[in-house]
Amino acid sequence: MAFPLRMGKYAFLIKNVNCHKRRTSVVIRWHFSRQCMFVTSQTTAKDCVHPSVDLAPQITIISHTPADQLESRFVALKSKKAKSSANKVQHFVDYRKILVQGGDGGDGCISFLRRYRNPRAGPDGGDGGHGAHIIFKATSDRKSLEHIDSFIPGDSGVKGGNKNCTGANAPNTIIEVPLGTTFRLKGEIVASLEEADAMFVGARGGAGGKGNVFFTTDIDQAPKIAEYGGKGEQVSYEVELRTMADVGLIGFPNAGKSTLLRAISRARPKVAAYPFTTRNPHVGMVHYADYQQLAVADIPGLIEGAHKNRGLGIAFLRHIERCSCLLYVIDIAHPRPLEQLETLRYELEQYEKGLSNRPSIIVANKMDLPEAQNNFENFKSGVNLPTLGVSAKLGLSLTPLLASMRFLVDHNLEQKSEVLLY
Repeated sequence: MAFPLRMGKYAFLIKNVNCHKRRTSVVIRWHFSRQCMFVTSQTTAKDCVHPSVDLAPQITIISHTPADQLESRFVALKSKKAKSSANKVQHFVDYRKILVQGGDGGDGCISFLRRYRNPRAGPDGGDGGHGAHIIFKATSDRKSLEHIDSFIPGDSGVKGGNKNCTGANAPNTIIEVPLGTTFRLKGEIVASLEEADAMFVGARGGAGGKGNVFFTTDIDQAPKIAEYGGKGEQVSYEVELRTMADVGLIGFPNAGKSTLLRAISRARPKVAAYPFTTRNPHVGMVHYADYQQLAVADIPGLIEGAHKNRGLGIAFLRHIERCSCLLYVIDIAHPRPLEQLETLRYELEQYEKGLSNRPSIIVANKMDLPEAQNNFENFKSGVNLPTLGVSAKLGLSLTPLLASMRFLVDHNLEQKSEVLLY
């Protein structure tokens, strides 16, 4: 069979190649339509080196350990509360294009004081108040950008009054955003809120105008001029989440991703027997016995040519880019499940180099079907990634899957921490 290898990562010989500690006879050819090198041999995709290969033995041990013998951090809690019967479905939003406008400053006042027996007591026009700033604040209480409107105006300051009354300043508009939110201006990142309570001033409000008292001089004791309040800034940003979820479910349409998310969380994505049922990503939370939780995202189905914007296209490949770990959900009852896996990894790699090398597990779904048993053994022998057989519809073998997910995410966080230390 054929599988893609990147140039420069392996040492190619004329007749033999060293691949994953094995020496195999190969035939090298150039694929002109995909513009990449292919290696055709009797070996399978299991010979390709992947960062998750070394984790396979540990995941196998965890997946075969009885639930009552697992560590608490690997034990997923079952919700005792029934799911809502409401029809409202909340979609996860990880990208927004917004226009923010700071509040205008209040105008200054032109006024002259009149008193008893002193009708020309002098100017007494007060200054206008300042307009509101638009401030974005990072918080762990938010997980999505769905609450952010496309246009965010700030309040204007109050006009100045007579008797030297200064107009009130407008309160700043503070909008909470999830941790890891980035702001792009004309394609460049201008702010990234990575820590709790970090703030970014998206648009500044206008300054309040000066009243005629401000313009009083020795020469002009009764000025008849005042300032208009300043205009607030107007800026357009592209707001996106750097990390959308801990785990992303990716696969072909009708592979059972939405059914799997329903089975392991309280999320309620639409499920139907036709492709592209999921048009927007859904995120469900999986709770564990050590009071930690993982965010699992159901990504709309990908097809061959997705990196060329076919199907639901590049917009949903962008969602995968924001997932720390990946779960390849494969319809194991399909006649050629291995081709589905290779196509998925190829599309990820074409969209962004190294995306297919993120920590991942293969989930062979629909194990309850008769033709799935024979396919599973052949499929498992053709890959080297950790592979678990489940039935999302019947809820079979979900406990080992949830334990393996937690192990994969924890291991990924440990690797990132080591990189930061060095």
